[in-house]
Amino acid sequence: MKRYFTKTQRAEIKEKFETIGGKTDDLVIEFTRYPFTNEKARQYACHGFSRRVQTLKRCVENVFKAIPPSTAKVPVKTRLYDAGINLQAFVWNAHGCLDNLAWMWVHECGMAKDLSRRDVGLRSNHKRVRASLSPEFRAYLEKLDDKWLAYLTEYRDALAHRIPLYVPPGGVPRKSVDAYNDLTLRMKEAMRLRKFAEWDELSRQQDSMLVFQPLMTHSVDETKAHFAFHAQLIADFLTIEEVGMKMLAELRRAT
Repeated sequence: MKRYFTKTQRAEIKEKFETIGGKTDDLVIEFTRYPFTNEKARQYACHGFSRRVQTLKRCVENVFKAIPPSTAKVPVKTRLYDAGINLQAFVWNAHGCLDNLAWMWVHECGMAKDLSRRDVGLRSNHKRVRASLSPEFRAYLEKLDDKWLAYLTEYRDALAHRIPLYVPPGGVPRKSVDAYNDLTLRMKEAMRLRKFAEWDELSRQQDSMLVFQPLMTHSVDETKAHFAFHAQLIADFLTIEEVGMKMLAELRRAT
């Protein structure tokens, strides 16, 4: 049975996955030992960002355990649910990491008292916070605006307000679409007639047609961007690490 990732891709994912534990430890050490002058900034660094980074690490581990990158068959529903729960927690906390960094920055720089909650963040609409950063850091964030920050915000907003993230159980090969749709109609009729045993058998036939793809999405009507979650989790974690280290460098320049 064909796997979604090639052997080379799986090796690259594995190599980067194995660095996450050490990178998590390094981030936590750097942020907890930084000599903040503002107590609220220290709390956002130590109890906000650092905790969330450790949560991200655990979410990645849980997803990879529930559905390894080498998975070829459609996983059982419990594994799909477990992966979905951890993907939701990951996206929520990845977005929270950025907010924690922003709050840490405005408190340490003495800006917080002049800003409302809506003013604080690192996205392009947080103009006063962006303006307070160095040209180098602003340019870096601008490169993230259209793709990464847009994706993370869309998925976080869908999770919080609309449709939660999930892992689809599989896709239907083009050659099987008509047969799959026919089974759907027969299942509806079986359910209408309360023929539950027949419905179960038809459902099993449908499931046997599915080909698994390790993708995450929310509403199929609201987004066309379905991401291969193993690779996306790694990329997201590494981006959070990079933003965090750049923020520390920004603090050192400013103080």
